[in-house]
Amino acid sequence: MSYAKYIYKFSLALTLIGCNSEKKQVKNFLTFENTLAIQRNQEPISINRENILTILGKIDRDSVPVLISKKGSIIPFQLDDTNNDNSWDKFITALDFKPSESLRLELKKVPKSSIPNFENHTNIRFGVGSDKKNVSETTNYERTGDPKERKEPLFFQMEGPAWENDKVGFRNYFDTRNGIDIFGKTTSKLVLDSVGLTTNYHYLENWGMDVLKVGNSLGAGAIAIKTNDNKLHRVSGITSTKFNIIKEGPLKSVFELVFKNSKFNNQVFDITHRISIFKGQWGYKSEVFFSGIKKPVSLVTGIVNLKPNKQDSQNIGDYFVLKSFGQQSENKDSMGMAIVTNNKQYISHTKLPSTGNGIVSTYTLEIKANNKKPSVFYFLTGWEKSNNKFKSKEGFNQMILQETQKLQNPIVIK
Repeated sequence: MSYAKYIYKFSLALTLIGCNSEKKQVKNFLTFENTLAIQRNQEPISINRENILTILGKIDRDSVPVLISKKGSIIPFQLDDTNNDNSWDKFITALDFKPSESLRLELKKVPKSSIPNFENHTNIRFGVGSDKKNVSETTNYERTGDPKERKEPLFFQMEGPAWENDKVGFRNYFDTRNGIDIFGKTTSKLVLDSVGLTTNYHYLENWGMDVLKVGNSLGAGAIAIKTNDNKLHRVSGITSTKFNIIKEGPLKSVFELVFKNSKFNNQVFDITHRISIFKGQWGYKSEVFFSGIKKPVSLVTGIVNLKPNKQDSQNIGDYFVLKSFGQQSENKDSMGMAIVTNNKQYISHTKLPSTGNGIVSTYTLEIKANNKKPSVFYFLTGWEKSNNKFKSKEGFNQMILQETQKLQNPIVIK
């Protein structure tokens, strides 16, 4: 072999090695853009599986996609199966953004075994037993009739399922009242696993307390049905109500209340109330699905009106906001509550009387309902002991404004 040919082959080999090395070093990046001139802490991010596969290619069962921070660590995430096909279809994470900031982060696939245990910031708890000393957590539970009328003793911790994040907690009365209550929190720790077992949550403790009196109202976003004869019916679930956890994750938790064969004005249909709570948010998201509606109905939700407060409503861009603020917590201090829904779904709002049969003492919000797509609303709340900004109506309104702006301007992913 001549010296020239040797040099040529050696150079070609180096070139090929360089190409292979360069190929191995190729990195995939996603850019996340905050289009608002406001700080957005722990902003929810959801990426579809198809989009990730388009970038990373096939991901085997032993691998998962991850985002890498600028410091080189894996950013906390969870993989959600939203269509119940036993395979994840959503990549969920949370990112911090400065006003108008764009983040460029590496997307890669890594072995499952390399994923650390992320700290939990959301929680769902439904404790069922014979008494406080004999309670077990359940991930699904079904009732018929009214549990209060059972002959056998039955104890529901916190009277039903409860959910929380690092900001606030809620509970559902798992009986024919089907109301929703608020746990005001003074800690970012998850506390509801033990609440209601050893102490009285109606009194202020080091973690917070039950801050809402619900009575016969809709409380903090419970649901009712308005039929075509203009009558309002509480969704009691007396025929059948099933609780089922869909996902309990470090960043987001989701569960459903399924009301089978609910009868309203001689019409029978199924209702599914899906509730999601995400890290760092002052409330939860409701998606209400219907099946079997034959005559027009609408969904009604609401805010309790039992304590001193001032009610208000406004349009913020594409969204309608119904809200109240005042010395309306059970601790006799300031608290605000609000329901937010898209203007395309909004029908009307009103104030119910404080006395009478059925649902009373409620600011109601009427939303469109049909079999094709869910009725969606957000319930937000702020208690002054959770954050000093909620001592004033202005502080509460600022939170509502920013959260509504975020709904209208989700993070742009490129």
